[in-house]
Amino acid sequence: MSLPTSPNLPKEMLLNGFILPAKYVLGPATKILLLFTFAFISAFKMVYYSIYTIPFCDFTTKLSIFGCVYASMAVIFSSLRVLLILFGFDLNYFKRFISTIESIAPDCSAIRTIKRNRRLNLIILVITFIGHCTLCIIYRLSNIQNLFKAALMITGDVFFEFGLLFLLNMICNICVCLKAAFNQINSLIANLNQASEQVFNSFDEIRNLRKKYSYAVRATKHAEKLFRFFITIFYIEYFSYNIANIVRACGPRTHIDAIWLFVMLCRTTHLLILTYNLVSMNNLSRQGLEDLYEFSFKLNSIHLYHENDIFIARMALSDVGFTFADLFTINNSFIISMFSLSLTLIIALTSFIYQ
Repeated sequence: MSLPTSPNLPKEMLLNGFILPAKYVLGPATKILLLFTFAFISAFKMVYYSIYTIPFCDFTTKLSIFGCVYASMAVIFSSLRVLLILFGFDLNYFKRFISTIESIAPDCSAIRTIKRNRRLNLIILVITFIGHCTLCIIYRLSNIQNLFKAALMITGDVFFEFGLLFLLNMICNICVCLKAAFNQINSLIANLNQASEQVFNSFDEIRNLRKKYSYAVRATKHAEKLFRFFITIFYIEYFSYNIANIVRACGPRTHIDAIWLFVMLCRTTHLLILTYNLVSMNNLSRQGLEDLYEFSFKLNSIHLYHENDIFIARMALSDVGFTFADLFTINNSFIISMFSLSLTLIIALTSFIYQ
C-alpha cells in the first residue's frame, strides 16, 4: 500500500519545515504572509520616517548630518523591502527548485540530515526572534508614553520580525536541502573511488552522478533567483547599519544603550546563520573534485575518461551558490572582502566626523 505514495515522499519532506503547512507553501499563502508582515510594516516605517523624521533633520554639523543619513537609510531600506516583496520575490522559482531537487531522490541519511539541520536552524532563529521582540517591547514601553501608540509600534515590530524569520528560515531550509544533495553526490563519488576494479567499467555510474550534479546546480540557480534581491538587501542593510552604529559609538560623548547592543547581537546572529548556510553550500559543491581526480587514475576506457573529464570540468568551472546582486558569489572571499571594506569605511568616517 505504501508503494504508490513513495514517489511523493521527497516532495512532502522538502516542503516541511517552512513554518507554513506544507500544502500552503507553494500557493499564494506565502506571498500573502510576506505582504502583510515584511512588506506592510516596511511601508509603514517608510511613511513614518518620511513624515516625522526626515523633515526635521538638522544639517548644521557633521554629526547631525550623519544622523540625517541614518534616518534616510531607514526610508531607503524600507522602500527596498516593499519593492522586493512586490516585484523581486517570484515563487515560480521556488516551485522549480522543488521540482528539480526532488529529482535527486535523497536517501535516508540525507533525509535525517535535512530534518536535524532544519530543527537546529529554526531553534536559533526562534530564539533570536523572541529575544528581538522582547527588546522591542522594552524599548517601546520605556520611550513612548501613549500606550496605544506603543502597542501599535510593538505590533509592527513583531510582525516585521516574523516576516524576517520566515524568509531567513526559508533560505536556510533551501540551503540545507542543497547541502544534503551535494553531500549525497560527494559520498557517491567517494564510494565509486573506493570501489573494486569491476565497477570502473560502469559507464552509467559516472553519467548518473553527472545528472544528479546537474540537477543540484539547476536547483541552486532557481533558489538563487528567488532570493537574490533579499540577500543583497540584507547584507547591504546589515553592514550599513553596523557601520553607522559603530561610528556613532566612537563619538566622544556617546552613551551606548545596552538594548541596541543586544539588537546588534540578534542581527549578527542572523548574519552568521545565513552566511554559514550560504558559504557551506558553496564549499560542498566542489568537495568531490579531489575524489574525481583520483578516480581518473583507475579508469581503463576512453569513454570513461571522457565522462570523468566532463564531470571534473563542470565541477571545477561552475561557481555554484547564491550571489550578491548577481555580481559576486557569496563565498569565503566575499565575506572577508565585506568585513575589510566595512572596517575601512568605519575608520574613514570616524576620522572625518570627529576630527
